[in-house]
Amino acid sequence: MSEGLQITVITREGETNTVMRGTGHDTLMQMLFENDQGVEAACGGCASCATCHVYISQEWVDRIPPREQVEDLLLTYSEHFDDVRSRLSCQIQLTDAMNGLTLEIAPEE
Repeated sequence: MSEGLQITVITREGETNTVMRGTGHDTLMQMLFENDQGVEAACGGCASCATCHVYISQEWVDRIPPREQVEDLLLTYSEHFDDVRSRLSCQIQLTDAMNGLTLEIAPEE
């Protein structure tokens, strides 16, 4: 996979940043965490804390794999759950096809 992958991140403060994929970034969470985008990733990517909750932009929702059951269950209990756009970034494997993805960091619980 290419390390040239870049995504656009809208922070909790409303700032827009472009971040690049680095070595060792296999998931979206790793990319966001290593680029200091406000993702705590407290559980280290085990889908057990929701501190990597993001909103995928509407135009990208159908272009990435859907939520699986464990992710769906955790997110539905989130105060800021959006049935269409909410995702745990730890559950999204990065691919070159995600170049140009836009997302927003969800509010903290």
